[in-house]
Amino acid sequence: MDFTRRCSQRVAAGLLLLWMGGPAAAQTPASYFEFLMARHLEALGDEAGALAALERAAAADPASAEVRAEVASFQFRRDRDIEAEAAALQALKIDDRNLEAHRVLGLIYAASVDEMNVRTPQAQVEAKARQAITHLERAVGEAAAVTDLQLQFSIGRLYLRTNEPARAVEAFSRVVDKNPSSARGRLSLAEAYAKADDIKSAIATLDPIVDDEPRVASVLAQYQEQAGLLKEAAQSYGRALTVEPRNVWLKFRRIAALFNDKNYEHAAAFAAEAQAQHPEDLRFARLRARAVFEGGDPAGAMTMLEPTAKAYPEDVLTQLALADLYSDAGRDGDAARTLRRLLRIEPANAEALNYLGYLLADRGRALEEAVRLVQRALDEDPGNPSYLDSLGWAHFRRGDLNQAEKYLSSAAEQLPLNAVVQDHLGDLLAGQERWLDAIAAWTRAIAGDGGIDRAVVEGKIQRARSKIPR
Repeated sequence: MDFTRRCSQRVAAGLLLLWMGGPAAAQTPASYFEFLMARHLEALGDEAGALAALERAAAADPASAEVRAEVASFQFRRDRDIEAEAAALQALKIDDRNLEAHRVLGLIYAASVDEMNVRTPQAQVEAKARQAITHLERAVGEAAAVTDLQLQFSIGRLYLRTNEPARAVEAFSRVVDKNPSSARGRLSLAEAYAKADDIKSAIATLDPIVDDEPRVASVLAQYQEQAGLLKEAAQSYGRALTVEPRNVWLKFRRIAALFNDKNYEHAAAFAAEAQAQHPEDLRFARLRARAVFEGGDPAGAMTMLEPTAKAYPEDVLTQLALADLYSDAGRDGDAARTLRRLLRIEPANAEALNYLGYLLADRGRALEEAVRLVQRALDEDPGNPSYLDSLGWAHFRRGDLNQAEKYLSSAAEQLPLNAVVQDHLGDLLAGQERWLDAIAAWTRAIAGDGGIDRAVVEGKIQRARSKIPR
């Protein structure tokens, strides 16, 4: 007999003597001897010998759930999920209270949920997640399992998949409490808070570690943007760029946050830097020009974007952005020419058709053409509420109030928060001398998403009230 075998027998025999005096007397001595031998052989790296010992233990004590749960755990540690599942189910058939069997099954089913993608039917995801939760909740129900961070993390992820963010917060909070520096735990806890519409707590979860873990900065920045903390978001995107200096998305988001914070100088500077680094990404040229425009230099903005538009005549977004600059600067003729040039390249471009039609209608020019252009846009994109508004507005400007009402009412119903659409409807209703309805529409416009002159609309309301018979 070799030395390793003799040592194994001595260790197992010693453990057996300890066990025989202990409380776990449900197993037979032979079964427990093999059980302990399996643990020892596994520690020595003899997987085949360990599994053989477990099989002997199971044969020696067919009524032992613990042995089958140990087989399940052994197989699970080796990624043999089919064998692990079968052994765990056998253990639960003997004793439904076996926590290790529940743990193994829960983790197996949780892993299968993680492997599902967006093409997996939601009902299938939900069913498998619920199955995993059932087993993991049994496993974590015991006080000893509360500190098992793997179980807490797994069940937290499942709660997110089943849209139970409050329970996910509880699970991930336990993970973070035990391991405060865990970036993975904090990211998951922040996600749970965000799913629970508690963005403030999501930010507070990530903020303490962002200096030491800049890889969480991009996620923190997105939550800060949601909370309207645009300056802080821009700083966090900057931190994230120290980890990924070539990440184009991070650069774009930082510029957008600065722009939305009305920090046009820095937005333009970073856009210029990104444009030089990524000349093929035309977003930076567009952002730079718009930031310069909003910063008070319309002529400079147009001069910046015109070369890009000339170099990329088929890039729809760049042509539309240049048309916006011209229109906002009062150069309607240049805006129209830009749009017509685009339509010669893309005659069926619905956005350009609608834009040109609305531009003509809003300026009261070529109204018949405006109607035709927007109708073509609707042929390409039927039912688009923005296009319905444009067509209704063109009819209104022509003086055809009945046709205008047909389209403007539909647009206003679909876009109740769009201030411009509600303002258009109010003008139509006033033209029909439906003063109370007009006031209601203008009131919705004032409460809407902006883009109107509040003082002008409030003046319309006052004039309409004076028209109502006393």
